[in-house]
Amino acid sequence: MNLSAALRANSLTMGQAARILDVDKSTVSKVCSRTYHKWEEKETELVDKLASLGYDKSASGSLSVNTNVLVKTRSVSLFFDLCDDLADPESSLSSSLGMAIGTAERGKTHAAKWYASENESAAYTLYVDGFSRVQLLRNICHELAGVRPFSFGSCVSTIAEVSKVSRRLIIVDEADKCPVPLLEMLRGVNESCGVPVVLVGEERLKAKIDAVPRLRSRVRKPLCVFDPINPVDVAVYYSEALGVSLDKALAENLSRRAAGGFRTVANDSLALAKIARASGLSAITPAMLRPAWIKHSEPEKPQ
Repeated sequence: MNLSAALRANSLTMGQAARILDVDKSTVSKVCSRTYHKWEEKETELVDKLASLGYDKSASGSLSVNTNVLVKTRSVSLFFDLCDDLADPESSLSSSLGMAIGTAERGKTHAAKWYASENESAAYTLYVDGFSRVQLLRNICHELAGVRPFSFGSCVSTIAEVSKVSRRLIIVDEADKCPVPLLEMLRGVNESCGVPVVLVGEERLKAKIDAVPRLRSRVRKPLCVFDPINPVDVAVYYSEALGVSLDKALAENLSRRAAGGFRTVANDSLALAKIARASGLSAITPAMLRPAWIKHSEPEKPQ
């Protein structure tokens, strides 16, 4: 049984498991996402310790999905490289606006949140359509310093003070929804506070940036583009999230269904794991992709 399955079988959150196992929550998270150094050994140790404390191991043959898994696709690796470069204290603050774009469901948000959760220097915030500049900056200040200043000036001062202590990286998700004046405001904060900013959004973000020379000239190269997922990415996801191997034909089938979208792959894995558990199976089979299920699970086409 993997650690994620053990937590599910015993209805434990990562925080609860960390307290029971007397480890940091980050250790549990990294083992579950398989990013912990020599995670296999640590996973065995933690699962065995849970069992020694009386927690159930009887569900070892059932499938469960570790939704914390992040597949290091080429796009994700490029995004992480961009963030690492901007967050590096030795890196120049010239052209310190980063940009990552891609169609919906390509995994941009998952990658951005994962990076921020694993790097104390990074702060993730979501732009909500209709936010004023103060609302956005207050959220950024909360992520950076745990405070929500009342005024615009106080927000900028807070960001500047935090940035004096150490290089911080601000990741703004769904930045394609930002009006151009707000994007210009973020550029101003980037320059006046010496804080790098990564803008994440759909393709129209690039068009907005390109239309304003002051913005375009400050974007760090190369531009990060999230490509469609492919059968190899699907197979890796199922291996890491469910612990199962997919044959080439099944991986290609699931990749076609996803039409390049990571979210559909994740949703399909949850549905297939449920079918496997109901059938008493510990593997994903082609028979599970029966036409009735495919029709039921088919993502809606945009109007």
